[in-house]
Amino acid sequence: MDYLIMFLLVTTMYFGQNEACKKNHVVIHNELGPGIDLNIACRQFSIERTPSMFHTLKYKDPFYIIEFEDNNQLPHGERWYCLLSHGTRPKYWYDIEVYRQGYYPSCGQLRSWIAKQDGIWFTRRYDSPPGHVLNWKIQ
Repeated sequence: MDYLIMFLLVTTMYFGQNEACKKNHVVIHNELGPGIDLNIACRQFSIERTPSMFHTLKYKDPFYIIEFEDNNQLPHGERWYCLLSHGTRPKYWYDIEVYRQGYYPSCGQLRSWIAKQDGIWFTRRYDSPPGHVLNWKIQ
């Protein structure tokens, strides 16, 4: 009986520790206005890197998603930066750190960024409304 209890304890600990981790999401929305496209240029790890992901998000398109897992090897290892811009040449822009991993890896994190005429809005919860966090820089 002792061996059965020990077997169940070890099995439970093993499978409990290795359950699937939901991916993290950075979600970007365009609510600038009809006919205004949001340009998105993202890169991983450092703001100094050249962007490797580009996308143009039309007004009221569903959204643009970056999906990833935190780095299990390095504390604060996973970082994402995105340059958001709109207008001619582009006139309005902001280069944002859209995600930074905490000291320990996390699962199922949300970072939602919304581009509006008055600036950039943000929330990290599915059930709470976004708030205004940044004004556009003007070039």
